Amino acid sequence: MKVLLIVALALVAVAAARPSDVIDIEQDHMEHEQEGEPGRAVEGEYSWVAPDGNEYVVKYVADRFGYRVVEDNVLPEFRDAKPTGEAEEEDE
Repeated sequence: MKVLLIVALALVAVAAARPSDVIDIEQDHMEHEQEGEPGRAVEGEYSWVAPDGNEYVVKYVADRFGYRVVEDNVLPEFRDAKPTGEAEEEDE
């Protein structure tokens, strides 16, 4: 009987420790999912389909250190403005 009680309590503890859904919205061209404990720490992602047909995704964390984007494909990657082969001039 004691073993059964301990197992039951362990299962309850695991279920309580699992992050809970805070936001779970799904519409035609937009989604937003978030898990965690509101007011303390959450992580999530949102995505949308732009009019040009591209899908954009942002994954984030919000906790005591603030809101941080972890991964996204929204901003284009930076390319060096100088054509290849040109050396950078040194200031003297």
